[in-house]
Amino acid sequence: AVVSTQSGHYGRGLILRRGMAEVPRNFKLLQELEDGEKGVGDGSLSWGLEKDDDMTLTHWNATIIGPPRCPFENRIYQLHIEAGPDYPDCPPKIRFRTRIIVNFVNSSGQVDLKAVLPRGWNKSMTIKDALKSIWSSMQKAKGVGHQPNDGVMF
Repeated sequence: AVVSTQSGHYGRGLILRRGMAEVPRNFKLLQELEDGEKGVGDGSLSWGLEKDDDMTLTHWNATIIGPPRCPFENRIYQLHIEAGPDYPDCPPKIRFRTRIIVNFVNSSGQVDLKAVLPRGWNKSMTIKDALKSIWSSMQKAKGVGHQPNDGVMF
């Protein structure tokens, strides 16, 4: 069948679920890749594929420049993002590669997205949304003490 109300295919790569068209994972990630290559207006965030030949669009790198007027100001943070096979239904896994001490990042660099996304993850969100929330949470972080030297990695 061309159309199914549960999870069949409809036309040019669109998937129909419960009567609503949904963009397939790879189409969504290709759009996110294009957006990441453009960067965010002020240059504080950027993201892209870890390897250009990653046909599954799974492994990504990101850079966050620390927000102003906080302990992270002007520091450059490298992150790894994994958009698993269930993305965007499930959030990406995000891990700081550059060492950071803040309450929403554990001792191995893993970001607790529940702590930075007050309303939780939903499949309409993007990698950019997650990174912007991390940046915003860095800016609002309370009780943050001395940070590791620049360039120290997990």
